[in-house]
Amino acid sequence: MVSNSVRTWRVNFKTLPLPRFAPRLRPRRAIAATAYLQRNRTVALFLVGLITLDLSVGLFHDLWQRHSPDDYAWRVQACQERRPDLVLVGGSPVAEGLNPSVVAGTDSDRHGFNLGMSGGTTSDFYHAVIHACPAPPRVLVYGITASDLNDSRGEPHGPHSLMTWNDLAGWVRTRPEASEWVVRHFLRGKLERISNLFHYRYSIRLWAAIKVNDAFPGGSPLTLKEAEEQRDYAAGLVSGNGYSPLKGFEHAHFSEFKKIGAKGTRFDHLHYLHNYRTGSHLKYLTKLIDWCEANRVTLILLDMPVTADLERMYAKEFAEFRLRLGEVERERGLRVLRPTRAELRLEDEQFADLIHMNRDGANRLSTWLASKLEWSPR
Repeated sequence: MVSNSVRTWRVNFKTLPLPRFAPRLRPRRAIAATAYLQRNRTVALFLVGLITLDLSVGLFHDLWQRHSPDDYAWRVQACQERRPDLVLVGGSPVAEGLNPSVVAGTDSDRHGFNLGMSGGTTSDFYHAVIHACPAPPRVLVYGITASDLNDSRGEPHGPHSLMTWNDLAGWVRTRPEASEWVVRHFLRGKLERISNLFHYRYSIRLWAAIKVNDAFPGGSPLTLKEAEEQRDYAAGLVSGNGYSPLKGFEHAHFSEFKKIGAKGTRFDHLHYLHNYRTGSHLKYLTKLIDWCEANRVTLILLDMPVTADLERMYAKEFAEFRLRLGEVERERGLRVLRPTRAELRLEDEQFADLIHMNRDGANRLSTWLASKLEWSPR
């Protein structure tokens, strides 16, 4: 039994203040986090390394662009900087078939620019023009063809590289039936830019092909050829007026393909004219006409010549396209040029495939178009 004179002391160590030299106890959460990192150290180091690599790849974006450019974005940016008097817009037939230096003529005060975008539709070309021309040109020539108006197809490159959030909202209002498609590809384009490794994967592959060939010549001739063509294509885009024809189109002859019995071409395989229907893309042709009128731009529609074989293969589709083109011409009082193959002296030898002209064909069409333009005084 303990005497009453002896007082028992119980110390609560949880409330007892620690001396200054005593280490502070770590919270349980910090201890748990440290333990988690220790257990998953390999995964954590891998993620840190991956992020570091991705950021490092982004530092060389100019190098990757020189091997596989985003030609939509490059053309728009270059056109903004040059502020040309003449803009040629359309799909790959325009990109390959119209030389702006020839079309603009010999007047040193006139400058032309090729805003051709492979695979694009009328909806894409509208967005390209309004962003590429903050200073509206004097003349806009839209080299239009049947595939531009085919509502059964869309070009993801357009939402990826041309459109802003406001453009997206405008598309949803203008073409509600294609809302899901454009939102999906627009957001996908934004997400792809989060990772440099993913965004530049194709460019890195082509760059690596050239480097490997330098070390081991002849290792992969097909990939090397593709890489060199893309590099030359990029160089042509940045150094000139947007006209940078691909070598594969510039020197090819459709007549040679037919002699060896080739069935179809890349254009046919991509089904640009399959399930043909019109009406939705036409809304953006109307918007383009409105923009030209508001900015006092002379708009000319050029029905791009194609091979006789393509018109035979898709006779109904071309008939519907030209019916629509005639309706717009009458309703809006547009000037539409319709050069024939006979007038331009275009045969299979002047085409690279079913729809793209080679160098000879491009020179003939460009010279003809130059003779049809009427330049008003400044």
